[in-house]
Amino acid sequence: MNIISFNSKQHLSFRPLITIGMFDGVHLGHQLLLNTLKEKAEKLKAKPLIITFDNHPKQVLDPNYDIKLLQTKEERLEKLSSLGFDRIVLIHFDKSFSKLSAEDFITILQQKYNPKLILLGYDNQIGNRDSSLDSEYIMDKRKDLIIERMSLCVKVDDIDVSSTKIRNALLKGDIPLANKLLGEDYSFSSTIISGDKIGRELGVPTANLEVFPEKLLPLSGVYFSELLVEGKEKYNSVTSIGIRPTLEKTEKRIEVHILDKNIDLYGKKVKLRLKDFLREEKKFDNLELLKQAINKDVLIAKEYFSKNE
Repeated sequence: MNIISFNSKQHLSFRPLITIGMFDGVHLGHQLLLNTLKEKAEKLKAKPLIITFDNHPKQVLDPNYDIKLLQTKEERLEKLSSLGFDRIVLIHFDKSFSKLSAEDFITILQQKYNPKLILLGYDNQIGNRDSSLDSEYIMDKRKDLIIERMSLCVKVDDIDVSSTKIRNALLKGDIPLANKLLGEDYSFSSTIISGDKIGRELGVPTANLEVFPEKLLPLSGVYFSELLVEGKEKYNSVTSIGIRPTLEKTEKRIEVHILDKNIDLYGKKVKLRLKDFLREEKKFDNLELLKQAINKDVLIAKEYFSKNE
């Protein structure tokens, strides 16, 4: 994967077909846009180029806008690469960039990359809020550039697919819906770090994932999950996400218990995939009651996976 800084003086040796967006989640709606771009590139014997941001534009436009992302930047780039895009331009969105008009931005794109075509999502906005993208006007001034906009919004079960809808589903613990809209399981790519070893004391050892502050955590609770270790072994698991109120903690943790195995995972790279919601986080009166609840969670999880294998 070739990551190109928007500020670099690197010029391409070909005229690409470009699409632009944040692509948070790279959900089914994004995938339709990206696949359409690839299909057009094949027909025109051209190469596709994605332009995306290393920070969320809304956080710059409104400092009070508190948004958690569906993916870290690394997860998003990895997903885009897995879809067959090996050239990605990264823009750092700042106040100066936000003031560009649509026409000025397209002028810069032409100077830097000389695209044959720019393909936009159905609701994609280019340029600042006070400028508009009049495709016909711009194409009339630039005879060698085509600007197209997707007309469709992808729907799943009559629900418009969007990053916002996915966030809302996750915050309600509706993992099946979030996974449907994403087109895959909501996941965390992380590293196993040391924890308090409370789970081991309770007879249910857990592995602690490093938590990234920009990444959205779903509703606090217990989840059916799958843990992929170092890109190889897969393990059915049960995962607790939350602050551990019984222990009177306040820091959010992701703790994973692998079913029927005791494996030392410290320091290993993992991908945790959430399958479904089991129950909300609860404060118990003592550790014995917590232990009983965890053991019950494990039994329910084993039954869940036996039915779904």
